[in-house]
Amino acid sequence: MTTSTSKGAGFQETSLDINGIETMVLTAGAGDPVVFFHGAGTASGFDWLLPVAERFRVIVANHPGFGRSGGPALPGVDHLARHHLDVLDRLGVARFHLVGQSMGGWTAATLASYSTHRIVKLALVAPVGLDVPEHPTVNLLAVPPAEVPGYLTANPAIFAPPGAPPPSAEFLAARMREAESFATVQKHGLTHESGLGRWLHRIDVPTLLLWGDADRVVPFAQAAVWAAAMPKATIKRFAGAGHLLFEERPEAASALVDFFRD
Repeated sequence: MTTSTSKGAGFQETSLDINGIETMVLTAGAGDPVVFFHGAGTASGFDWLLPVAERFRVIVANHPGFGRSGGPALPGVDHLARHHLDVLDRLGVARFHLVGQSMGGWTAATLASYSTHRIVKLALVAPVGLDVPEHPTVNLLAVPPAEVPGYLTANPAIFAPPGAPPPSAEFLAARMREAESFATVQKHGLTHESGLGRWLHRIDVPTLLLWGDADRVVPFAQAAVWAAAMPKATIKRFAGAGHLLFEERPEAASALVDFFRD
């Protein structure tokens, strides 16, 4: 059931009760659906998706325990994938393009490995989820909190624009909540134990891997491992970009538009 609907700047916000979890869904634009699975944080928002909404209907549902969705956080990306399928069923979305970033990329790849019959094209943005010992993913939960922004981006203005006031207590509490939710998701399916790699061959739709080659969380060298495991994957490299690719490089959103409209 829909519990509330309001119009925000660029996005329409709808709260859905999905199996007892209040789930905030953001939508913008019209046309073929583009579904976006976000990573382990929502601090920088999703305004970078608005250029995509000029050509498509963009749908972003906050994961349980993240952003403005209720909890509890779900125990693993397999549960996240099924939760989002329920969201899409509630919205009446039968076929869609799918984008997943970081933890959301892990979730999107997991969903696609079950079946691609509803997915037109897939884009994975610096996804986690594979064990690549020679180029390991950094566990941000083990990084001192003060150092985390430096791992996510080389551009501190993304989190603290010049002249901005210090983060509020509410902002810091929201980030702590998301870190705890990420810990819940990850501990039930650690990337090096997920077994996802053995199923990537099932993803038989055109797939675009977008990656910054200065990513300090998921090294760009992992892109070749992902691409080799999927039959229709290509890589788009962004020189000098870090983990928060879309926030750093507006042209990354344009790359999505070009990929999905071809």
